[in-house]
Amino acid sequence: MAWLLLLDTCGEGGGVGLACVDGATAALVAERSLPGRETQERLMGALDEVFAEAGVRGSELDGIAVVHGPGSFTGVRIGLAAAKGLAEALDVPLIAVSRLESLASQFVGQSSDAAGETVQAWLDAGRGDVFVGRYRGAVCEEEVMLPGGAAVAGAGDGPVVVMEDRLAELVPGAVRVNAVGVREAMGIALRKFLAGEFADTALLDANYLRVPDAELALRARQCA
Repeated sequence: MAWLLLLDTCGEGGGVGLACVDGATAALVAERSLPGRETQERLMGALDEVFAEAGVRGSELDGIAVVHGPGSFTGVRIGLAAAKGLAEALDVPLIAVSRLESLASQFVGQSSDAAGETVQAWLDAGRGDVFVGRYRGAVCEEEVMLPGGAAVAGAGDGPVVVMEDRLAELVPGAVRVNAVGVREAMGIALRKFLAGEFADTALLDANYLRVPDAELALRARQCA
């Protein structure tokens, strides 16, 4: 038996969870949600609560999985910084989970026909843009940010999985699923944990996809 901590602070809300891994299966034994505007203030308290509820100490952890984007710049940074700090302090492996992959997996897990086809996961990137992830089974083919029109033009014939109203309206034939969080990331985290697919704690970066405005301004000054 092993213990796996899960963190997701990428969206409007977030969450933390503690999963018990038994062989090839995992079960979430404690979970706390985090309101988006209070994530930073409540994160450490929520971690204490899930450990207390499960009766587990941090020193008993066998791995930490973090959803490292794409999503809110601030939210992504908060969760990733916490996960990396805990992984370093506790000397446990770190697992990176893409929020787009977590979204795509909801369709792949429900459809027996999805294994051999490319599934697109879309997330609202704001400003009329779309985060697009293309997956064939568990293999990521591409993750990009596109203008809404370009995303629609490149949708193709495969399924497009969304969880937001604006994108469901943008692609009338899209597959609508519930918002993803730590529960939905758990299957991917388990697969990577069992396969030993761990991230380099020192080098793992946020999966922003969007170039920050500050960097765009810096590039413009450098080119001037």
